[in-house]
Amino acid sequence: MARTGRPPKPLGAPGSVRLRELRPGHWEADTVVRDRSGKRRRLQRVSPERFDSIGRRIPDRDGSRAEAAVRSAAAELAPDTRSEVTSATTMEQLWKLYRGHLVKKGRAPNTFRLYDRWAALLVEKYGYRRHMPDEFATGDAEEFLEWVAEEHGRSSMLNARSMLSGMFRYAVRKGPLGVNPVREAEIPENITPKGRTGGAAHIETEDLRFVLSSVYWSTVPCPRKLTKAEKARGISSYTPPTVAEYCEGADLADLVALEVATGQRPSQVLGLTWLDYNSKKKEIRTLGKVVRVPGVGLVRVVKDDDPKNPQGTIALPQFAVDILDRRWKRIQQRKRENPPPDDYEDDLIFPSFDWTLRDPVNANHQWQRVREALGLPNNLVPYTFRKFMAVVLDDAGLSARVVADVLQHADPAMTQRKYMARGRVHHHAAAILHEVVTGGETGTDQGHDGNGRVSTFVRLS
Repeated sequence: MARTGRPPKPLGAPGSVRLRELRPGHWEADTVVRDRSGKRRRLQRVSPERFDSIGRRIPDRDGSRAEAAVRSAAAELAPDTRSEVTSATTMEQLWKLYRGHLVKKGRAPNTFRLYDRWAALLVEKYGYRRHMPDEFATGDAEEFLEWVAEEHGRSSMLNARSMLSGMFRYAVRKGPLGVNPVREAEIPENITPKGRTGGAAHIETEDLRFVLSSVYWSTVPCPRKLTKAEKARGISSYTPPTVAEYCEGADLADLVALEVATGQRPSQVLGLTWLDYNSKKKEIRTLGKVVRVPGVGLVRVVKDDDPKNPQGTIALPQFAVDILDRRWKRIQQRKRENPPPDDYEDDLIFPSFDWTLRDPVNANHQWQRVREALGLPNNLVPYTFRKFMAVVLDDAGLSARVVADVLQHADPAMTQRKYMARGRVHHHAAAILHEVVTGGETGTDQGHDGNGRVSTFVRLS
């Protein structure tokens, strides 16, 4: 049987300490220790001097002071293993530590809004359990995710999984946990959908033209949605405005048109300012987006590394330039008739009627009212216009890199995977194949297949 040597000492743990008396009451301590690199090194320390109350030197009679000094020096070579995350840390405590980590990383307010929701549910079910495998394992993670999926839908479950996985990755980095239990958790399948599913719809050019013409000129009635209480009281219908009248009153038509022209999200379009618009160059710079921060209200956020609002410049189509130029004149007229407050600094392209920020959630609710009045499907949402831009540019033969630049995506592969429509009928592809096979000829010859039936075939000669 092969013999194995003694296992190495832990980093910073000294071996046996040898003492040598240099002179009466003064010792030298010597030991070998592994430093942070793992290399063995020799440490030597002598007895530190001590004095009594009247200044007389106190001898180190047995070398204990020298030994304590060399052991203290060895301990300084050990890696710092202190951590707020220990084997006794509960799920609730781990979440608080991880949330503080996210705050330091500068995560977006919407991230905290969603993560706080799932963390509250997690703490309610497992908050007093320790985060170690003997109390919270992969099976517990799957149970929690399945519960979120059944109660709130698949998309909510995926968001909760991101929160939970990130929390345990933090625990692996900062504490004694060796494996992230969420990494091996299976995503629940066959979950009953909650609310709208399938993501934003893809629309054709004719449908988009119908939407744009409707928000400016449609005479279709646009009634408001009654609340449950109003329906219970039996409130009868009233004479509603037309779609065009409602969009004009809500300042929605230009907003929809700019969402189509820029491919930007509603929060980004509502954060655009006149300072960033260049009519001559037909460009607009994207800097800020409007978000609601709990306890603060609506704010315009400008961040250099925000993946949902990358800073850059967008080329505008001519119809968008025409809309913005007309809007500029109307805004100046509004300023003369109803001047903004002295602290109005952003000079927004889409301010509220009180010269404040507009809420993207309210803008989406206004669009829902218009969508229902026009009889459009529920999945025709502002993201639809963003997908439409990707499809149009893809059909025009532009590369995925160009489309990703226009949509301000960091990864062109994601643009292809999430935004470009699949499963469409491509007649131009059939035309290309015909051109290659026939050499451009369109004639056909008729012949018999041997059973008396007439067959038509392409003349290849």
